[in-house]
Amino acid sequence: MIIPVLLIGTGMKASECRMEFPVTSRDTIVDTDSLLFEGKEEALKASIKKDRGPHSPKKATIMAMVLPGSAQVYNGQWWKVPILYAGIGATVYGLSWNMKYFKKYRTAFVDYTDYINKLEENPDMPYPENPSWDKLMMPGRNASNFNSSQRKRLQEQLKTKKDNYKRNRDLLYIVSGGIYVLQIIDATVFAHFYDFEINDDISLNVRPSTGFSPVSGGTVGLTLTFNF
Repeated sequence: MIIPVLLIGTGMKASECRMEFPVTSRDTIVDTDSLLFEGKEEALKASIKKDRGPHSPKKATIMAMVLPGSAQVYNGQWWKVPILYAGIGATVYGLSWNMKYFKKYRTAFVDYTDYINKLEENPDMPYPENPSWDKLMMPGRNASNFNSSQRKRLQEQLKTKKDNYKRNRDLLYIVSGGIYVLQIIDATVFAHFYDFEINDDISLNVRPSTGFSPVSGGTVGLTLTFNF
């Protein structure tokens, strides 16, 4: 009876000691460390995905259609936005430039054609004051003293210029449409691969190797190791 009483008393004292002082055994510390550091990167990625919810390609597509560049921000590709708007800005500037000169040369071509037709009907018709085609010629020059062949050549030049600026304008319309469609495709495709897991440890190692065989003797070569 004395031995059980002593054991019970000793157990009570040990229990009281455990209540007064926290357990700091080595095994407990190792378990805690393993929870904190083993697979920390994977746990962090899983936590981030859980908090933000699934990445939606449909949402990215709609955002790209409504406001170009917003889907790239949604996908986390901020660096693409300045490139996108630089292309849009250059296209808009080119459209404005070509539209401006297309209108000038179109007006000059129409006015000069009308002038030539009237001149053929009335050779004594006076030269108009400040005509639209003279504004497109070099400073100090005008077409008042042109003969028939020179007038014909000027008419062809005005038409050629007009057509060139019109063609450039139309091409830039196509380019602007292509940029718009391309950024939608880019946003949609990247959104589909946003949650795609890629192991960071992807590498190809090349190192020399040696070996020995009773049949072939010593050998020297290269070993290629591909980690993925």
